[in-house]
Amino acid sequence: MFEFAYPKFFWLLTILIPYILYELFIKEKRRIKIAFPQTEKLLKLKKHNDFMLYIPLILRVIILALIITALARPRMADKKQLITGKGIDIILTIDVSGSMQAIDFKPTNRLQAAKKVATDFIEKRRNDRIGLVTFAEYAFTLCPLTLDYNILMNILDMVKIDEDANGTAIGMGLATAVARLKESKAKTKVVILITDGRNNTGEIDPFTAAQLAATYGIKVYVIGVGKEGMADFPVQTPFGVQYRKIKSDLDMKTLNKIADITGTKRAYRARNTAELKSIMQQIDKMEKSEIKIKNYYQYKEVYRNYLLVAFILMLLDFLFRTLIRKGII
Repeated sequence: MFEFAYPKFFWLLTILIPYILYELFIKEKRRIKIAFPQTEKLLKLKKHNDFMLYIPLILRVIILALIITALARPRMADKKQLITGKGIDIILTIDVSGSMQAIDFKPTNRLQAAKKVATDFIEKRRNDRIGLVTFAEYAFTLCPLTLDYNILMNILDMVKIDEDANGTAIGMGLATAVARLKESKAKTKVVILITDGRNNTGEIDPFTAAQLAATYGIKVYVIGVGKEGMADFPVQTPFGVQYRKIKSDLDMKTLNKIADITGTKRAYRARNTAELKSIMQQIDKMEKSEIKIKNYYQYKEVYRNYLLVAFILMLLDFLFRTLIRKGII
């Protein structure tokens, strides 16, 4: 950003107008009258379009303008931010088991709804590192903690149902998220776990994983997705995709206990996209970064450039006046 530290100096430019008028109409006429008695004839003979005679005047005007500009102190301002405090480290942990294909979050399925609200959540964060873990029969870290939200959202967009999975390992999903956060130096460490089922596989059970999270001071917000009763589920047949009814197998009792162990008291239940979005907004409001941002500027002074040009023009002015005085031009 280009700016002037003392722009009031530009008022001095107004003195150039009387100076130019003086040089053109008073000083020039006086000089001719003193040098020659027949002034009127000489003035008529004078060629008004002789541009060379006016070069010294033009140079002096430019020189004065450059000096005044230098006094206004032109500079380049580079805005910087001093960030103090610590952000929050967050791991989004999302169930990708087959049941997440259920179509009770119309017009989309449970996984697509979870991805959408997770993306909205990421876009609202500032200065927080966020990572992504998915789980079904096994748990995987798809993205470690990062501040590059664009990469994170691109990875999240590519998350798909694990069609080869034979179970839901909630404990393993949570334990993997804890492993990503345990070495974190952030003041607040959070796991947001989204699932629609119950733990039925995996080497670590949900309660052991929850105790591990509590040991490292990690809060776990648990969101159970899926409405009560039956939900449409897509099935691939020789005649294309057809839908059959499946019963929700959401284990809210286990999810509530995970929340209780890790200090968030209770799990949330989302029966549709609107409820899921509302829950994520609540979590977003509760977990705010303790960040202080102070703006400051680094300046690069450029007034010396104007003075240098002015000095060069002064030399040219001297040269032209000398040549004119000697009658060379």
